[in-house]
Amino acid sequence: MKFDFSVIKNFRNFSGPELKIKWDPGINLILGPNGSGKTNLLESLSVMCGWGSFTRTQNMMSWNDTTSRALTFAQLSGEEKFTVSAAISSRVALRINDKAISFTDLRLAVPSIIFLTGGVNLIDGAPSARRLFMDRLCSLLFPPYAKKLSDFKYVMRSRTALLRQGKSPDATAKLFCSLGGFIMDRRREVAGLLKTVMNQNNFSVEFLPVLNIAGERFLTKALKESSARERQAMRPLTGPNYDELAIILSNNGKSASEALSRGQKRKLILNMIITAGKLIMLRLGRKPILLFDDLTAELDFEGREWTRQKLLETGWQVFMTAPEMPFADEKNIFAAVNFPK
Repeated sequence: MKFDFSVIKNFRNFSGPELKIKWDPGINLILGPNGSGKTNLLESLSVMCGWGSFTRTQNMMSWNDTTSRALTFAQLSGEEKFTVSAAISSRVALRINDKAISFTDLRLAVPSIIFLTGGVNLIDGAPSARRLFMDRLCSLLFPPYAKKLSDFKYVMRSRTALLRQGKSPDATAKLFCSLGGFIMDRRREVAGLLKTVMNQNNFSVEFLPVLNIAGERFLTKALKESSARERQAMRPLTGPNYDELAIILSNNGKSASEALSRGQKRKLILNMIITAGKLIMLRLGRKPILLFDDLTAELDFEGREWTRQKLLETGWQVFMTAPEMPFADEKNIFAAVNFPK
């Protein structure tokens, strides 16, 4: 899929007349100094890909006019042609061809992968950063995943509340194990697909703990074994919130977070994103759209040119923010939006 054009009005720092931008199918650069609105423009595209705000919904309305709704509109084409719109106030109302649609269904219609400034945490950060990457990918590859993940979080909160009140959490066990087991199984299935491709790039991934049985059976057993400790800790001690995606160098078995420079980590992340995009194409039959916030930061000239070539080879539409032109020239750059200093 690809954006042909997009329109925003009263969106974050964009107030006054609507802003309409025509996009091209290749690499689209959004250039300008910090605070000029680059990330906000990228966020408007995120909304129309079904991922919503980078922060909180109410912050998407104009900073100069908080009484008016924020509006976004776009035409997309590729495997299918349609329009997407979003009316944003305290909530977001999405429509495709003027028919209401859910965030889940919109993500399937406009598959995309997002890399924000803190995305290097995918390698360096806490396990929660890597689980988030997998959760977003699983949400695209398995439509029920997002709903089951939301339901599991509710069950986990309920179980935690019962434990803190000194009450038996047994009433939550069945749902905890069935929902949590589904999540764990899907994560490991996707990790296996990533591993198959990434082994060709000298990296390997593994979801820990390694399970030899179905996730639901694993959690049923784990709950029984941790029952006494769970009551003492007053919180669940097992579940998909303890999963960890290990990223290992195939040639020496070292962790990528320990063995790579920050520039090398950004290149690895791009490889992971492109690999994830290929899985999305196979499952959904649609080219993904890539949204990058300052992807080329901390890359030298060679690294930036390598990045350009890797992105061009995908044949997918790409949006990139940067404070200035990140490449040596504008060759093979199809569009650039420049915000004033």
